[in-house]
Amino acid sequence: MELNTFSLHREIIKGRARTQVTFDEDYNLPDYKPDFSALIMSQGRIRIEETKVTKGHVSIKGNLKFEILYRAEQVELGVSSLEGVVSFQETLAVDEAQEFDSAQVSCELEDLSINVTNSRKLGVRALLDLSAVVSEFATEEFPEEMEGGQNMEVLNRSVNCLHLKAEGKDQCRIHEEIDLPANKPNINEILWKQVQIQGIQARPANGKIQVQGEVSVSMLYIGEPEARLEWHETSIPVSLSLEVPESDQDYICYVKADVQEWNVQSQEDLEGEPRVISLDGILKVEYRLYEEQKRQMLGDLYALDKTLIPQREAVTVEHLLMKNESRCKVNDTLTLEQGQKEILQICSCFGNVQLDHTEIQEDGILAEGAVHVQILYFTKEDQAPLDAVEGMLPFSYKIEVPQITPDCRFELNTGIELLSVMMKSGSMMEIQSVADFNVIVFKPEEIERIKTVEETPADMEEIQRMPGMTGLRIKSGDTLWKIAKENHTTIAEIKRTNQLPDEPLPEGTTILLLKQVR
Repeated sequence: MELNTFSLHREIIKGRARTQVTFDEDYNLPDYKPDFSALIMSQGRIRIEETKVTKGHVSIKGNLKFEILYRAEQVELGVSSLEGVVSFQETLAVDEAQEFDSAQVSCELEDLSINVTNSRKLGVRALLDLSAVVSEFATEEFPEEMEGGQNMEVLNRSVNCLHLKAEGKDQCRIHEEIDLPANKPNINEILWKQVQIQGIQARPANGKIQVQGEVSVSMLYIGEPEARLEWHETSIPVSLSLEVPESDQDYICYVKADVQEWNVQSQEDLEGEPRVISLDGILKVEYRLYEEQKRQMLGDLYALDKTLIPQREAVTVEHLLMKNESRCKVNDTLTLEQGQKEILQICSCFGNVQLDHTEIQEDGILAEGAVHVQILYFTKEDQAPLDAVEGMLPFSYKIEVPQITPDCRFELNTGIELLSVMMKSGSMMEIQSVADFNVIVFKPEEIERIKTVEETPADMEEIQRMPGMTGLRIKSGDTLWKIAKENHTTIAEIKRTNQLPDEPLPEGTTILLLKQVR
């Protein structure tokens, strides 16, 4: 006899680690840049350069790229900008990690504080939240049927299994060219830009994964021929395709996607004038493709003419509880602090979702955090034409997940779907935003798997001692399989002798059992 099996490819989480990385660095102004007078706005982005898994450790190399917009009295318009990079290397301890394991690394910029130390030096302070999830991808065999067995009774059971059809990392280049509106002057120099991809959605198709979203672009530049500050803001849809041969439109797709760095430059149009904005970025994508399968698995077996001893082991499988994309409105008002210059015109409003806490609750997942917004605006003062304000919009949102339990595992991605600002007065603004929550929830189930079946001759002395005919009253929890196996008969024979319907049997029913010998 031989066990026929079916294969199940799945991800096994081996360990997690999390740490915080702090920066406290001095950054000297390059010689070609004008002196600092005051800081207007700063922004930062984390870029992971290398991830390496070794025994017991995950090593991560990356850098923090920061940009500042500042007042500079030596230049004509009184505004300049600066970019800088601070590198980091961190090692996380994950005892279960092995050399060929996979690691999902995420790094969130929790806080960025840039201060002017003197006219030629900056103090850069940042707090990074660095986490790693170490996993391995394994193909396991589960018993489906017994081949070559004669006179054998078999009990199959239906199990729901989540089969990992494909997983991987890929990247797509985003290249867009944006024409300036006719009422905007030509571009002499780009001083400041903010680029963000919003509303990412991924859909599986035959042989590919389709990724769609919207890129929001804001740019401050010096116009020509009249040297003055100009602002342009626009949004453009993007649609990308990842080649994944295993993909099928019926699969379940879960994607993490982000652009770590954008390159924004001015180019000449067909008439030779600098009126085109060239936008380039690399969208890095991590994807998983799942298929929910309902399989018949061998649960138990016995024979009347021999003894079969199944060797079992406990194993945990997962099935998909829910994949959901939900949205939460986060609105609030923002008031300028005392001493800040009043608003003449709003240039841009950018933001990101910062998650502080997630928790499994009854029928859902509680997500708490804030939407961090940055607003750049023109003032009424010629000596300081630009200023900025930052704010935090707190939220507490429950993602509905019916039947979720504390032992469930989930992955949650957040993003900004919509962000807008409206002036209510020269010192007050109304912020409206919509936060995205993309969650996938896995429910574990522990089952017993038959690894092998040992066959030995039947114990005829034991069989002879068993009565040939037995009367039995059905008790709570009794099944025909249990009764037939314990009394050396078959389900078919019990039904034939007693003219029984299908299970469940009413409690208290009396049945007659006839021992079967082959």
